[in-house]
Amino acid sequence: MTSMNSAVILGLIAFSVLLAVAAGAMWIIDRHGRARRIAAATGNAAARARVVKTGPREQQQMNEGLLNFMKRATESFSIMKDRQIRETRLRLLSAGYRSRDAMVVYSFFKLVSPLAAMIGGMLAVYGFNMIGKGPALDLAGVLGIALLGSKLPDIVVSNARQKRLDEVRKAFPDALDMLVICAEAGLSSDAALKRVVAETNRTSSILGAELELTAMEMNFSPDRRAALENLLQRVPLPAVTAFVNTMLQAEKYGTPLARAFKVLANEQRTERMLRAEEKAGRLPAIMTVPMMLFILPALFIVLIGPAALDIMDKFIGMQ
Repeated sequence: MTSMNSAVILGLIAFSVLLAVAAGAMWIIDRHGRARRIAAATGNAAARARVVKTGPREQQQMNEGLLNFMKRATESFSIMKDRQIRETRLRLLSAGYRSRDAMVVYSFFKLVSPLAAMIGGMLAVYGFNMIGKGPALDLAGVLGIALLGSKLPDIVVSNARQKRLDEVRKAFPDALDMLVICAEAGLSSDAALKRVVAETNRTSSILGAELELTAMEMNFSPDRRAALENLLQRVPLPAVTAFVNTMLQAEKYGTPLARAFKVLANEQRTERMLRAEEKAGRLPAIMTVPMMLFILPALFIVLIGPAALDIMDKFIGMQ
């Protein structure tokens, strides 16, 4: 019994350490990615030093040591091929993880999560006897928990990516309307994009950050096409694809920006209206089950309850 308790305690400690490593790694990714973006955009040495310096030297050394450990672990146990690495890097990029260390951290947790989940499942099944239906079902439960742990990094990335793309999808038609106003006022594409960035940051920080990064790349990079294609990689949406194609067509053939943006804004506004109507059309079917389970029983009790009580009182009085 003592050995079982010791195993349970060691398993809980290992799981806590894994959670701490995960939190620290995600913080490192966010900090390094933000620092590199700001430093690359400004080109100011003082600003770069001020952004990178975020803590004591010992803390930075510990973070670097943690990343080096993850790199060595992922290099020793390669679990993805070149094509999978490219696809995963694009998914991480669209989910907001732009740091070069994001792929290392993702590969590390893709490798460690099944082992940690399997250890936790073994402790839950064999230590606490949570299933207790025989060896076959216990083993199936442990394998199922391990499979869920292997999918956990993908689930986290997919949820972050979906939330990010949904916010951009909602805010993009309004940004196009502002681009139309700026283009009709006589502003150039760069000036209109900067003005839209200033206005969009008030309502959608994600779309504002993406457009701001695109504007910076268009200013500092000689290849404007690459800057627009980078935006399409970070935000793979049909609306953004149409926007990038419109910008490239306007620059290549000299199409008036105001007319092109107006057509694109009308299309996006119509698409948003159709999407809202589609959600409204699904609402009756979605509300059927909650109404049957929660609303109709309460309504029947309120309507039929008094009559049922009166009938019961009469039968009791007759007896």
